[in-house]
Amino acid sequence: MFYILSRFIACIASPAFWIVAMLLWAIFTHNKIIRIVLSSLAIVLLIVSTNTTIYYNALNSWCSECIVDIDTNKHYDYAIIPGGISDIDTVRGRVEYGEASDRIIDCAWLMNKGIVDKMIITGDGSSNRKLHLPFFYNHMKTVYGINKNRILIEPEAKNTIENFTRTLDLYGDQLKGKKILVINSALYMRRTMLCCRKVGLQCDFYTVDINTSPRARWESAVPNFELFYYWMKLMHECIGYVAYIFY
Repeated sequence: MFYILSRFIACIASPAFWIVAMLLWAIFTHNKIIRIVLSSLAIVLLIVSTNTTIYYNALNSWCSECIVDIDTNKHYDYAIIPGGISDIDTVRGRVEYGEASDRIIDCAWLMNKGIVDKMIITGDGSSNRKLHLPFFYNHMKTVYGINKNRILIEPEAKNTIENFTRTLDLYGDQLKGKKILVINSALYMRRTMLCCRKVGLQCDFYTVDINTSPRARWESAVPNFELFYYWMKLMHECIGYVAYIFY
């Protein structure tokens, strides 16, 4: 139920939803003042939500408190990586990365440097089915030189809190007394930290998948409609964080 509600919230979190809703209301209302107000609000929201500088300022403000770099002088027994990284192209029989590929790339780098011993991947598309595992293990060995005996899989998690509750249910005994690193994208790290506190997981964090470079360029004046999707993700995450406080 919580997962279904999350998907519904993701839909209405998009600025495009509210722009269309306000324009439709403006079209069908008989009140002239309401029509003017709604049309004006829709135009303002359209301008704001397609401006690259405004979006990246908002993103960096949300993520700034949760950006944690890796301490290469430390050693970890396990790194936990929440899913959403990849999926299997069953036609071509290969792993395909999504937007969050930094998580697994950086974890592989840390493992090859001897900073992390093993990884736990929880709720990811390329490893959540037994049919997919041979492709995934072969990919990790071929691309990163990491054998499957250094990879633990938690296949059932569907959201952030389940990434950790289900991981602890499956591997809790192995994790007791161990040094643990949690690697996640900056956008989700605030909620990740909250979830770890809630389940009592003692760990360090490493933030990836964020570019904090200034974005005040002339191109920002050109509307970028792709940002509707990224605003949806940001707003969904903000709402999700508040919901997880009371979860």
